Amino acid sequence: MFAVKINLGNGDAYVSQVSVLNEFRQTVDPDNAEEFADNNWLYNVKDQGNKGGNVQRLVLYGGPGGKRRVHDLLCPIFDHSLLPYFHSPDQQMDLRAFLLILFLSPLLLGYNGVEGARESLEREDMELEKQLKLLNKPAVKTIETEYGDTYDCVDFYKQPAFDHPLLKNHSFHFQMKPTLSLKRNRDQVSSRVRESAHIELKGGGCPIGTVPIRRITKEDLIRERNASKLMSFADNTIGAHYAVARTRPGPNKFNGAGARLSVHNPRVSGRQYSASRFLLRNGNDAIQAGWRVDPTLYGDTRTRRFIRLDAGQSHCFNTRCPGFVQVRSDKLLDLVYSQISKRGELGYEAPLFIDRDLVNGNWWLLVGENNTEVGFWPKRIFSGLADLASNAEWGGEVFSPPATPSPDMGSGFPLVGDTKYDAFLRNVEVVNAAGKNINVYDLETFVDTRKYGVVDLENTKLGHLVLYGGPPYSF
Repeated sequence: MFAVKINLGNGDAYVSQVSVLNEFRQTVDPDNAEEFADNNWLYNVKDQGNKGGNVQRLVLYGGPGGKRRVHDLLCPIFDHSLLPYFHSPDQQMDLRAFLLILFLSPLLLGYNGVEGARESLEREDMELEKQLKLLNKPAVKTIETEYGDTYDCVDFYKQPAFDHPLLKNHSFHFQMKPTLSLKRNRDQVSSRVRESAHIELKGGGCPIGTVPIRRITKEDLIRERNASKLMSFADNTIGAHYAVARTRPGPNKFNGAGARLSVHNPRVSGRQYSASRFLLRNGNDAIQAGWRVDPTLYGDTRTRRFIRLDAGQSHCFNTRCPGFVQVRSDKLLDLVYSQISKRGELGYEAPLFIDRDLVNGNWWLLVGENNTEVGFWPKRIFSGLADLASNAEWGGEVFSPPATPSPDMGSGFPLVGDTKYDAFLRNVEVVNAAGKNINVYDLETFVDTRKYGVVDLENTKLGHLVLYGGPPYSF
């Protein structure tokens, strides 16, 4: 992005108030600009620096262009050096023709390059518009949140989930209810943690029969496209780091998993992210839920709930690709947590659970103290998770582009063994093959760098507890 004022009168043409938008969308002076003219014989440019006042950074440019003949440009250089070696007029004419071709070739190639770049940008823009039409469905009603997000109330049957080729012929409806394991007991420990308040939709949400879908903008897609050049959905992404407790390899069979996640707002910038999450996996399929601070995904640094799907060709967050079927008209999938834990004070937490329907095998997302059913991943989109999960995992995850410092994880401080100071997941549990909620024992801990930490504590006053996190660092 740039802002200019152009003079086309007498004297030098100029561009003033030159500025750019940085990665935080702040207007700044491009103090590292370099001068470039591809033909100093015809045109020139001069960066005068920041003049202050209304002028600010000033760039002079211009030149005679076609007013100077090519012969006048070439002859001062070549007539006195090369032409004396070519005695006949025919030889000298051939040399001038050769030099003319040599001179014009870069100009022609440069023109073709500019045209090619312009056509490429136009194609990319058309592709982005096509993606937006697929992602943003017609709205029955539109609701704005206080954080500037726009949610479209989309007909249940027209939501993005049903663009999945395996969900074209479905019998789902917005009043469907799952057959789940026994309800988890309401938490009895309230003296040290509280459920975090979060921002729901104004006026009770969307009309019955519709679901709220966050509207995707072109800027969202551009950020994600640029980040995808650095990131993948594989666990071995360069720049990603983990501090987790996980089930050991073996003949595991899980119908669900969950925890109560302490809510934090770790510091990130640019393309970094920091998350707290738990996941269920079988083979190449994985589903997860938690919270994350992710400017690439959301365009801000607020703490938001998220889900993620990895199944077949689908690898995405929230509703960015088909797969997750929302059923509630009053619950946001990617809401903002407005109350954040502060170090040394009474903390805030987010109860989250993923539970498998014991009848049809769909995987349901349950949120809050009352285990509200927000939606589900249908069994038919999976291969591995079409059956029970074989592994479960709880903990923190961060990412930073290569050669840049890693961000905060969790609370952003080294672990001290106290939930008033450390980020945590508590009431860590699974649903076994028989559909019974049980505490999970003998987890193994894993960190890929000693800069972050994780501790697994069984049978504490806060239930099964996983502490994790650490400060930012550079390699």
